[in-house]
Amino acid sequence: QYVRGFGGMLGSWNTDPGQDVSVRDIETMYNPDTGLGYNILRMMVYPYGMEEWEDQIIGNVAYPNHDNSDWYDIIKKVNGYKGYILASPWSPLAAWKTNNTINGGGTLKTNFYHDYALHLKNYAKLMSDRGAPIYAISIQNEPNFIATYDGCEWSADEMKNFFVQEGHFTDGVPGYGGGEAISSVKTMNGETANNININDTALNDATSRAAIDLIGRHIYGASGGEYTLAKTHNKEVWMTEHNINGGNATSYPNDSTWNYVWKFMNEVDFTIRLNNENAFIWWYAKRFYSMIGDGDYGTTNHAILPRGYGLSHYAKFAKETNRVDVAVSGTTATGSALTIGSNVNVAVWGGTNGGQDDTTAKITAYESPDGNSISLVMFTPTAPSGANGVNLGSVTIQLPAGFRAASAVAMRSNASVKAQTENVALSADGNQAAVSLSDNEILSVRFTR
Repeated sequence: QYVRGFGGMLGSWNTDPGQDVSVRDIETMYNPDTGLGYNILRMMVYPYGMEEWEDQIIGNVAYPNHDNSDWYDIIKKVNGYKGYILASPWSPLAAWKTNNTINGGGTLKTNFYHDYALHLKNYAKLMSDRGAPIYAISIQNEPNFIATYDGCEWSADEMKNFFVQEGHFTDGVPGYGGGEAISSVKTMNGETANNININDTALNDATSRAAIDLIGRHIYGASGGEYTLAKTHNKEVWMTEHNINGGNATSYPNDSTWNYVWKFMNEVDFTIRLNNENAFIWWYAKRFYSMIGDGDYGTTNHAILPRGYGLSHYAKFAKETNRVDVAVSGTTATGSALTIGSNVNVAVWGGTNGGQDDTTAKITAYESPDGNSISLVMFTPTAPSGANGVNLGSVTIQLPAGFRAASAVAMRSNASVKAQTENVALSADGNQAAVSLSDNEILSVRFTR
């Protein structure tokens, strides 16, 4: 399982000014050395023609409460750190839809399929022309959800027919991602809400399948399970949006506290380990329930939040790697036997609240494509009260036979320290190391030959 990366979504619409992601915030989140090390940013394709785009969006006319004047600079900054930009439309232009509005409740008229494909292609071309090329563009956010805001519904047949008719519509528009130029921006299906099987029709048709590079999905409703059809056809699956928060003003301040990082971390684990997906993208990157504070509900504008540090463990130790298997044996610090499905690496997303409060310890391992490094991301979640976490105590990490590490470094985060780097003592043969991992902690380790 290739793990391409991790990140969040740029603020959209006419949101509170505090939610605007600035170049400063991008530096905090995407710098791999001094920042959190993220590498994927999702951005909205607004329902405006390109002749209006720069006036209405970049000029802050359509959404005056949201500063988009640094749009290109943000893309350039992410690209400069070898990241990936995903562009996602919520609606075609109103005149192209059956309900004549950008709100959900309507579909794209079939006689405007080509206009819409050209609209998306022109967006990708404009970004490239402005020195801010993107990596991928989807055809729709949540095609199987009827939104009261910007939205458009697509049936399984409609998505298939669009790709059959329009093909790989970004051909000839250069893209960029992972530090490399690509000949054409990659295409993505409609990023489905909940039921990913709506994509079966398009993937089962050879013509439409050839025009789709990436599969996008959201996991609202705790939808899960590996999408094997995509894997069969060698398509990466990206989890491109999810959001959980306290649900009301009374509970919102909890979302930026340490004990509530586990709801978030279990989601990342669910996406990567259980769904076997290739990317994890959170909803707004900057919000009181996200990675960077926006000044609401007790957060400080621009300040890194616990969930920001949590995702950084994956971003710094798991991005651009291949996930590999892990075997677990022994006892916890309290003498209980380590048992998969009981207190470590559960096989299903169980527990209360859709699994968000699951307190079994999570351990995943990753190998660099060149085979020169192996990393582990380990965390011991608790309930929001701080109770029920698994104290693993002293953990011996046994590397695969034949792997001899010359060095190892770790990063630890808990309620007291955030992203604290630590040296790891290796055995004489470089094939083993000992670390400590109490409950309510995240510990990531990288071994390098």
